[in-house]
Amino acid sequence: MKFDFLNSSRRHGLFHQEQDGISCFLPGSAITVRFQGREITAEIEDVNGEGKSWVNVYIDDLPVRVMRIDPDNRLYQLADDLEDVPHTLTLQKRTEAAFGSIKFTDLTAENGTFLSPPAPLPHRMLIIGDSITCGFGNEAQIPCDCDASRENIALAYSSLTGQLLNAETLIVGASGTGCYQNFGGAKEGRMSDYFIETICPDLDQEAMDPFDPEIIVVNLGTNDWSAPIEPADYIEQYRKLVGFIRGRYHSAQLFCAIGPMTLGPSPYLKALVESLNEEGDANIHFVEFPLIQRPEDGMGGCGHPSVKKHRQMAEHLAATITQVCSLSDPVSR
Repeated sequence: MKFDFLNSSRRHGLFHQEQDGISCFLPGSAITVRFQGREITAEIEDVNGEGKSWVNVYIDDLPVRVMRIDPDNRLYQLADDLEDVPHTLTLQKRTEAAFGSIKFTDLTAENGTFLSPPAPLPHRMLIIGDSITCGFGNEAQIPCDCDASRENIALAYSSLTGQLLNAETLIVGASGTGCYQNFGGAKEGRMSDYFIETICPDLDQEAMDPFDPEIIVVNLGTNDWSAPIEPADYIEQYRKLVGFIRGRYHSAQLFCAIGPMTLGPSPYLKALVESLNEEGDANIHFVEFPLIQRPEDGMGGCGHPSVKKHRQMAEHLAATITQVCSLSDPVSR
């Protein structure tokens, strides 16, 4: 009998129900299950067949394994020498959609029993961004060692902020994307359009679970400033994105962030937030992450923030959010 993902797992992020399991594509998408037994095995499919998707494995909240999802293999022995007591297993997609989608098709606890899934976390946060938000290159050891294996969403500021705030976190991130223009100046596939035209219809029509965030973070602008740009064009498109978000999530606290790879958009974004405040939206805020100016500040691959810098960003963002929001159950730091 196949594992019942719908009723026996806690899903974190955007999942689709498939005939033979559940699938996901966004970074940070994860499932958590509880079981009693000594061993557990997962069946996971590399949907794209390219072998670029990676998964973090946690047992009892401890990281135990990092796995590349092999197009030629679906069966993964996750543990075989546990104590015969209740355990929690989390499988997290650590790479972004550009590296592929994955599908969970089965879980087996040999000679064990699956228990009721854990309750959801008390808060919900949505983070929209680019490669920084995805953790691109955060585990890179040399300046441009930036393949899929070096991207770890679990140690990106987006996930770490969610942990600090005890929040279920939906991460909508894609490397190279911007608000008005993408890296190099292309307009097709920019994140503002992707969120409005693809992600939100997916959440409304196909996603297994509803997601109504009380906190929203947007970190877009780094790639906009990678090519010549008129700041007014950036602000016009950013205002459109904010208007859409506000129309959809009326009471959410919205944080417009920039940095740490460039602060070029900073004065324009700060002025936009101040203008929106003056127009009556008191629930929109500006956040600036300090620049990475030297490798020792926390530089990972291709000039992106390292794990060290991501931790600093998460602490900065979580402190700002906590100051603004009345969160009943943040994690003690």
